[in-house]
Amino acid sequence: MKTFSKTKRNIVSLTTVVLLVVSLAASAFAVPKQQVLLSTGRQLTGACCFMWGESVSVTEPSIPVPVIVTWSADFAESDEFLVGLSLNGGQCTAYGPRVIPWQGVLGGDGYMNTTRQWVLTPKDGLVRGTNTFTLCGGGIANSDIITIGYNTLAVQINK
Repeated sequence: MKTFSKTKRNIVSLTTVVLLVVSLAASAFAVPKQQVLLSTGRQLTGACCFMWGESVSVTEPSIPVPVIVTWSADFAESDEFLVGLSLNGGQCTAYGPRVIPWQGVLGGDGYMNTTRQWVLTPKDGLVRGTNTFTLCGGGIANSDIITIGYNTLAVQINK
């Protein structure tokens, strides 16, 4: 009876260790499928194109697949501003809609909302491993200003 009990205890211990090792190994190879950045108000001034300092990253598999980058923001006190993305530190590019309209045209002194969504594919320069997407843009003139309120920047692998 003692031998059976000792054998059973050893099997349970060994099974526990194996499951622990397998779960740690699996989590070590897990690829994040999305990242979200939440931020609050700040004012941007200047002509296009400069980096806005807000970035998200995603890890691409060995064969890169398309990603969706979404930026949504409250904005006020704006001149006409352009918004784009820098992929992995490259140039500021419009991968889709780019203009945030001059708020005076919209007829308001409060906050408005804008959302931009970009779909990037491997032909846009996505690489295996980490890819970083940084908001960029600017106004028409060096004195152009936009006030950004609450905003989110998110990237997700489109599988």
